[in-house]
Amino acid sequence: MYKKIICIFLIPIILTTGCWDSKDINDKAIIISVGVDYVNNLIEFTGEIVKLTKTSQDTETRYETPGVYNMLAYGKNFEEARVNLDSINPFDPFLGACRIVMFSKNYAKLGIESYLNRVDSLYDYRKTVLTVVTREPPQEIFNIKTDKAIAIGFLVDNLLVQLEKKGKCICPDVGDLLSDIAFGSLGYIMPYIGKEFNDIKYLGFAVLKDSKLIDIIDIADTNPLLYILAKNPILVELIPNPIDNKNNYSFRTSIGKRKISTTYKNDTVIINIKLNLEAELRYQYHIKKITNNMIRDLENKISSKVSNEIFNMITKAQKEFQCDIFDFGKKFKSEHYHQFKKINWEDAFLTAKINVTTNTKIINKNLKSGEKKE
Repeated sequence: MYKKIICIFLIPIILTTGCWDSKDINDKAIIISVGVDYVNNLIEFTGEIVKLTKTSQDTETRYETPGVYNMLAYGKNFEEARVNLDSINPFDPFLGACRIVMFSKNYAKLGIESYLNRVDSLYDYRKTVLTVVTREPPQEIFNIKTDKAIAIGFLVDNLLVQLEKKGKCICPDVGDLLSDIAFGSLGYIMPYIGKEFNDIKYLGFAVLKDSKLIDIIDIADTNPLLYILAKNPILVELIPNPIDNKNNYSFRTSIGKRKISTTYKNDTVIINIKLNLEAELRYQYHIKKITNNMIRDLENKISSKVSNEIFNMITKAQKEFQCDIFDFGKKFKSEHYHQFKKINWEDAFLTAKINVTTNTKIINKNLKSGEKKE
């Protein structure tokens, strides 16, 4: 709620004389997005700054925001890059309105923890600012011309927030990532975006271990993570007809109940995941009558598909990523604190036993027969 209030009201407040006097606002470079890259052995700072236009209404002075302009600076480290930015910027930078921080793939591979600590330390940098990894350099992302928003930072922020509300994305902010690092979590995920046809596209998740980019999960493969981590995932499952493989059923699935629990037996961590899914048929590729037996078969197929995908994703994290990107460690610590203190969670997760149980209920049977209602 705090984040939403900030996003909605901060910009209008700082653009009126009720926040600072006219001289103060006129001397501020209001940064709304930041990009961090590593180019030619130098740190590259890019981003967007609000372009203020002064207007007068009787005796009151106000400022409007017709758009933004881009910033660009380089340095051997953060401090040198900031000095170079200040040397070409006629205004004092203000980071309190920043909506998003973009890390290039090149920079993310080197590690983003130092910049997260920078955000944590600077007094005017909000800890609720969103973070993403970009396929293209941030400078290229900020140069995209679009009519969808007055700034690329606003566009990316709004895109990801809307996807998260729909249960199709997970958007950790800087505070979330710092919490993971403080807990000792070695792995976490961040949204991965890119440029496509002069537009911004959500591409999936960036996987980071020790705060360094190690892999990318394509958007087509993100459902298992969303079933485990998203607050209210609403996803689409395509199931072939059990009898006619030329026909397919498109279901919209949501979680009726989700329970994740852990146990510790014979020096082995056991992670139990239980999902109750509600499935709604969106359409058939070819309309045909569906029997009760077919409904039960479809329910079983959805359950089996989801269970297998979740199990395979966790197994991939154990064998390939070799880090817990699901926050299972926090769950285990809360349930078995004394055991947690005695083990090395990094090693324990890699050998943990995974049990996934999924039960699916198709909830709109009357809409599935292909018969018209009178």
